[in-house]
Amino acid sequence: MTAPSLPSPGPRVVRTTCPYCAVQCNFDVHVENGLAVKLMPTKECPVARGTVCKKGLAALNDLRHPERLTDPLLRKNGQLVPVSWAEALAYVRDALTPLLDSNPAAVGVYGSGSLTNEKTYLLGKFARLALKTPNIDYNGRYCMASASAALNRTVGYDRGLGFPLGEMAGSDLILLVGANIAETLPPIMQYLKAAKDRGGAVYSIDPRATVTAKVAGHHLAVRPGSDGVLALGLIHLMKRWGKIRPTAPAHGLAEVLAQATAYPSQRVAAECGIPESELLLLAKRYAEATKPLILTGRGAEQHAHGTDTVQAWLNLSYLTGHFGKPGGGYGTLTGQGNGQGGREHGQKNDQLPGARSLRDPRHRAEMAALWGCAPDDLPQPGLSAQNLLNACGQDGGIEALIVLGSNPVVSAAGAGQITENLKALKHLIVIDFLPSETAKLATLVLPGGMWCEEEGTTTNLEGRVQRRRKAITAPGAAREDWRILCDLAAAVGRPQGFEYASFRELQDEFFRATRGGKADYSGLSAERLDRASVQWPVRHADGPDTPHAYAPTYPTADGWATLHVPELPAPAPARQLTLTTGRLGHHYQSGTQTRRNTALLSKNGADHGVQVHPETARDYGLRVGEEVILRTAHGQVTLPLTLNPGLRPDTVFLPFHWPGAANLLTDPHTLDPHSQMPAFKATAVTLLPAHAAVFPSARSGLEVVLG
Repeated sequence: MTAPSLPSPGPRVVRTTCPYCAVQCNFDVHVENGLAVKLMPTKECPVARGTVCKKGLAALNDLRHPERLTDPLLRKNGQLVPVSWAEALAYVRDALTPLLDSNPAAVGVYGSGSLTNEKTYLLGKFARLALKTPNIDYNGRYCMASASAALNRTVGYDRGLGFPLGEMAGSDLILLVGANIAETLPPIMQYLKAAKDRGGAVYSIDPRATVTAKVAGHHLAVRPGSDGVLALGLIHLMKRWGKIRPTAPAHGLAEVLAQATAYPSQRVAAECGIPESELLLLAKRYAEATKPLILTGRGAEQHAHGTDTVQAWLNLSYLTGHFGKPGGGYGTLTGQGNGQGGREHGQKNDQLPGARSLRDPRHRAEMAALWGCAPDDLPQPGLSAQNLLNACGQDGGIEALIVLGSNPVVSAAGAGQITENLKALKHLIVIDFLPSETAKLATLVLPGGMWCEEEGTTTNLEGRVQRRRKAITAPGAAREDWRILCDLAAAVGRPQGFEYASFRELQDEFFRATRGGKADYSGLSAERLDRASVQWPVRHADGPDTPHAYAPTYPTADGWATLHVPELPAPAPARQLTLTTGRLGHHYQSGTQTRRNTALLSKNGADHGVQVHPETARDYGLRVGEEVILRTAHGQVTLPLTLNPGLRPDTVFLPFHWPGAANLLTDPHTLDPHSQMPAFKATAVTLLPAHAAVFPSARSGLEVVLG
């Protein structure tokens, strides 16, 4: 492998993409003396059009953080201490080679939706070709996996948004189902406002009156987990009112319509916890709209029935003839920076590059031919993300785990148990650029590159592929992640296929690897992306891209869609208090970067408190700032109380960006059968004052506090 090229030391301006959300805003990084000194948004960005949120604007702080990892760290006598790369890679050789020789499945790989497409591709290739392990998955399982599963089983295809974001402005009704875009995808708000300015109506369907709900103007505060029931109620009314006109012939139409018969408006309003009049008004607006658009987010998807919830909304869009139409239809709002590309190119447990299936013999043969191995040499699908973490450190399970760009100690369901699992591993190797909570548990930490220290491509939430350009060189002994993966392959004695002369050689191989797949990038090159971004599939170097992805016929066996009957759980007991989790606008994911960024920290320090409705606080005799206990079947936390009058009284909200908080309480074992998504958004919870020994509750009777 050749030595990395160094950027010119003179003043330069380099255009690249933001490291945060899936909008993937473009901005110009001003570089002087090899350092990034200023960041400026550009109006030439095809999506954000010159806007960048406060996280993006503060991103330079992350590059300069004093905790930046610049040397490999090896655990000796219980402490992580700096070592040379030679010693670090010798540890990898001695730790992993015996396992790979005897039981490759005992080695796991855990990736990230923040990786570039090229790193996603290389990580999957590394796991299956160098490690020969079936056990690779990534934190995108916790993001849009339910919507991805629903789209794939319905139309054989998953491109999140199948249309350009600008078309939102032409929609006359937008339903945001569990999607708080003002705080999670802020630049998209310009399109919501444009739709409203044209006379469109915007609904936020969410247990919380979020910032998005306030801008939308219409808020349906449904019970957590009842979103799918609401969709079935709308299908029922569309059927009654003669509004069923499917997009195209499809399997399952009769069965789906038959199910909706059992969901009259009275039942739906009761189960969702909303007035029937509000349901009927929404239904009337949907029936009259010419371009209604349904957008689901994590609030609808992060449930043990998340795939079926999305399925219900997909069915509604398809049955009423709007799915796949410009300016209307259905889409899922991908959250992570490269959440779309990250779920297409091989780091999912059952996937090969180009959104191919690891179970398909033809797809296995295609990839084996490119990689120079036999199809049978490729392992079958292994454990998905939560099951992979659950198996860590367990008898007969995972003995060594390699983590790239993820922090499951904070982000995984049942985080307390997952932390203990990771501690029980023989070897935990973490590649990161800041000391995350997961890195602090590692036996070996390898210092990786940050967003403007690497080349690559990312794919935003509308399937738009853009270039990420290198502006500066990683500090100290830190290396670009793709080089580290190649170093690891060499360390375990399997360098074949990982001896790239340059990044460009890797990138060109990645583009070739997608040829013929559903997510086909084979018509791309760095030169083409320098001219303009494109929406996949792009099958020829001189051919067009695909702004609209969901027009029939579909990439299914017969070209037809298949609508499935959603299987939704019974409603929660009326008096049950439910915990739901989510994001805050100035933080991101597990907070590894944003919790360290002084420009993003709250001045009052109350960001991570428990949010309840004032009525709930009165019922429980609680005061603002008081320490309270939240207890579920999976764990317990003690945090200060804050009031949120925009929250349902039967719902408790907790942001998930902090360790020792939200995900100590979520269920690590009950997963969506289709997507393997944990139930982050609805967990039965008990609320207790931390100071009381015996606590009387107007809602739940007498609660005894032990200890």
